[in-house]
Amino acid sequence: MNAGFGILGPLQVVENGRSVDLGSRKQQVVLAALLSRANSLVSFDALVEALWDEAPPQTARKNIQVYVSALRRLVSEGSGSRISYQTGGYVFHAAPAELDSLRFEQQARSGAPAEALGLWRGPALDGFQDVPLISAAAQRLERRFLVVFEDWAEAEIAAGGGPATIERLTEVAQRHPLRERLRMLQMTALCRAGRRSEALAVYDELRQALAHELGLSPSQALVGFYQSLLREPEPAAPEPDAPPARGRAPSLLPWDPPAFTGRTAAVRRLRDALVRDGNRLTVVTGPLGAGKTALAVHLAHRLGDHFPDGRLFVRLRGEDGTPRPFEDVVSQLLPADSPRSLPEARRAWQLWLAERRALVVIDDARRESEVRPLLPESGDSAVIVTARSRLAGLEAGYRLRISSFAVGEAVALLGRTVGRERIAADRHSAELIVTAAGLLPLGVRLVADRLALLRHVPLREYAERMVGARALLDELTAGDVAIRSRLAEAIGELPEPAHRAVPRLGMLPEPVFTLEQAAAVLDADENTAVRVLESLLEASIITVPGVEMLAHTVRYEIPVLPYAYAREMAASASPPFTTIKPVANHLHTARHYPSF
Repeated sequence: MNAGFGILGPLQVVENGRSVDLGSRKQQVVLAALLSRANSLVSFDALVEALWDEAPPQTARKNIQVYVSALRRLVSEGSGSRISYQTGGYVFHAAPAELDSLRFEQQARSGAPAEALGLWRGPALDGFQDVPLISAAAQRLERRFLVVFEDWAEAEIAAGGGPATIERLTEVAQRHPLRERLRMLQMTALCRAGRRSEALAVYDELRQALAHELGLSPSQALVGFYQSLLREPEPAAPEPDAPPARGRAPSLLPWDPPAFTGRTAAVRRLRDALVRDGNRLTVVTGPLGAGKTALAVHLAHRLGDHFPDGRLFVRLRGEDGTPRPFEDVVSQLLPADSPRSLPEARRAWQLWLAERRALVVIDDARRESEVRPLLPESGDSAVIVTARSRLAGLEAGYRLRISSFAVGEAVALLGRTVGRERIAADRHSAELIVTAAGLLPLGVRLVADRLALLRHVPLREYAERMVGARALLDELTAGDVAIRSRLAEAIGELPEPAHRAVPRLGMLPEPVFTLEQAAAVLDADENTAVRVLESLLEASIITVPGVEMLAHTVRYEIPVLPYAYAREMAASASPPFTTIKPVANHLHTARHYPSF
């Protein structure tokens, strides 16, 4: 059999240029475990744990023998076998020419790092990160990749590596944002290309990430390098008659969400709107936790060829949720020596956009007035805005609303964290869990993090805890990320009549209701109730599951998580509710609506 084996990316076996069907998931786990330790013994006990964790069947040893027998037929070599039995386990025999991980090491040691790095097709053993035995091997390979990559990058920078080196450094740094040597190399490459302001921005991003994720500060070496950049003199001003310099624009995006799941149709439609149809403004809307930001960032990472002058990302809110001044927002997007006054900053930003074809992701917009000054007035740059409300005052070329996942997508996201085998063993309970989490990416991710910690808790038991919980929102928290606080912020920013309506809707016995039921619980006439409900619709607090022709036949729905929070508000309401006063016949009076 003339075969090649690959683990530097998804598991693959190629025979004569064609991929080989590797059989069942468990059979693939056995093969991945053997390949990850090629030419070394993998014990029966290790394989049992990889396949069944702490609950192996009585037939575990026999099952492994069946899987190995099937694999031997797939990967046999002439009259012999690549898989041999040795006391206590199995060994997969492979040469560097046959297995990419061995070839990677051989080329790296022989002084051919570029060829070695070219063997990588993605994260090592992608798809098996839920198996600790294989995950540990994948992490070892990834660490080795980083060492080789950093050595290669250092040599490239010393040899005067250009934009391609910076682009590769940026891409790898986005996957490993806390690795200091990688970040220092990125800063060095940017500085040598005359892009010092971007190098300073890299340091600031690393500093914030270290503080947030690990509670640490950058190393003294990195701090010293940063301070040396600050002490460097500013570049000389151009001659009066010289044309303005146009440096290569930055590509400063958050790293691509590693657990991004589903949204295939949404990604395609948004890409078509930007690339095929040439829309210069797209708006992505949806409720809390629907994954608007993740979608925009995920797509932006894939549009580098279409926006060669840069892909940028800016949040319109600070860490405490307060709006950032326009000057502060623009200072993040423009070089450090750009004008600071409001009129000059606006003019500098528009000139920057007009000269480039760049993509800007504007995140968490609450009102149109925040976005308008950032939109390109001319040129070929494009903008993606994420918001909870439609921002109907903006003349967007394309609007995309995303909502909750389908059940299958939500279960797939859950499985990426807690393990596909655990899901397959009790899919019904997994579906109950993700449904209780509102089928929203944020809710599913939070509950997945808890289940990954509570490996000893059966899915059935956890499903009962969530479905029957009085305090469902207590389960949806991880570190400083909590659904309850996000809902509190969003509902707290509603116009006063809509804000006071939320706990009243929490008094409804069911989350699906009619206008008549809403008017009764709001203690208001139907005209007033309609306006209040439209405010809540605009803010993505409630939805309309189906399309009806007459207002009095509409069925409204308050989704799972807002409904849970509304019930908490109703239970703690004091003083007693007062009558909802009539509101003006206009959705945008009093206040603007929040975005999720």
